Amino acid sequence: MSGGPLENSISEVPIRDAACLLVADLSGAEPKLLMGRRHADQVFLPNKWVFPGGRVEDDDRHFAKQFAGQFSPADLADEIKPFALAGIRELFEETGLLIGGKGPTPAGLPAWALFATSGYAPTPVNLFPFARAITPPGRVRRYDTWFFLTSSGAISADRFATDDELLDLGWFTLSEAAALDLPNITRLVLNDVTERLEVKHAFCNVAEHLPFYYSAGLSFHRDLISCKVAPPMP
Repeated sequence: MSGGPLENSISEVPIRDAACLLVADLSGAEPKLLMGRRHADQVFLPNKWVFPGGRVEDDDRHFAKQFAGQFSPADLADEIKPFALAGIRELFEETGLLIGGKGPTPAGLPAWALFATSGYAPTPVNLFPFARAITPPGRVRRYDTWFFLTSSGAISADRFATDDELLDLGWFTLSEAAALDLPNITRLVLNDVTERLEVKHAFCNVAEHLPFYYSAGLSFHRDLISCKVAPPMP
């Protein structure tokens, strides 16, 4: 027996690319992470606490092809570079926090128009690939998301956010973050970053193998993948 219209529409939800930034403040006695709460009327993950981030736009891909700056690691796969740039852009739009250096952002990229008014150019070398996750089937929206870890020390400016997608934006200790109403994948990544931040020099290098969370059939997987080669699809 075939599924009805709703079942079919859910199973055919396209998987879109997205990026999230885990901004860690290590200046105090305990590490803190930047998180915000999504609006109650949002279709995807309403009222849930998440890391700043959003969709990868075509302009991010165009920008990555012409970007002359460095990424971390230096041999980051070309397919992942647009995600890093999108993470910086989304952080600026959602929080007003800017990771960049003085310099121009290319013209002709509408998605980057607001960022360009800051007089800064993004510095993705300050972002460390940390994890990847694909939203499981059956969700109203699905994303192939790369998570990047960065230090609050990489923030070069603090402006007003240009959108209001996140409420109650704030810095939370790891235990405070764990007590929030989190999506499942956010909790898994939080567990991973908790382990990373307990190690000295957490930002010194990129892990050789990163966790990749996805569903295949009835099973949920956590594989280890490299960020130096084209990302595999399950």
